[in-house]
Amino acid sequence: MQKRILIINNGTHFIDDLMKSLSQYQVEIKDFQTVELGDIEGFDSVILSGGGTLGEVADNAALYQNEIKIVRESKVPIFGICEGFQVIGKAFDSVFQVFEFYRQGVKSVRVLLDDPIFRGIKNLELRVFEYHHIAIEHLGEELKSLAVSEDGIEVMKHKDRLIYASQFHPEELQDGNDGHIILNNFLSMI
Repeated sequence: MQKRILIINNGTHFIDDLMKSLSQYQVEIKDFQTVELGDIEGFDSVILSGGGTLGEVADNAALYQNEIKIVRESKVPIFGICEGFQVIGKAFDSVFQVFEFYRQGVKSVRVLLDDPIFRGIKNLELRVFEYHHIAIEHLGEELKSLAVSEDGIEVMKHKDRLIYASQFHPEELQDGNDGHIILNNFLSMI
């Protein structure tokens, strides 16, 4: 039976690439402002997409309150991408930093801790596609950093629940982007 995945769309520019990355699954999309905890019933996993121009999680938590509630209270496995990474960080009391300029392009990420999310990664280094100007400076107590770049934390997970997130865009279909390995490894865990 095909796994059901709910994408909570935070206004990402990469929704088509995300849909292609999930083509072997039954996928539904809901807007982050209207999704509620009850909407995730019956799904095998939730993916929190990257964002657009609606506002930053760090400064506008009220705008993301439904999504934050889902992260805090849901028992469904969750993967956050970019802004979804920040939503998960906000849900667990992380501290953010804002960069003056966007970080964009393929960047190098160093793996800190062995974890199933990195299965198939050689030399403990990833090449990933970045597009962001906010990073998590300090994680909340329930989260653990798994990989970093010169810009900060790039992959994190919850210490007790099946929640992972990447600051980069694993769904972006560019040459040299190893991010799809991370997303596929997460999906193999659900």
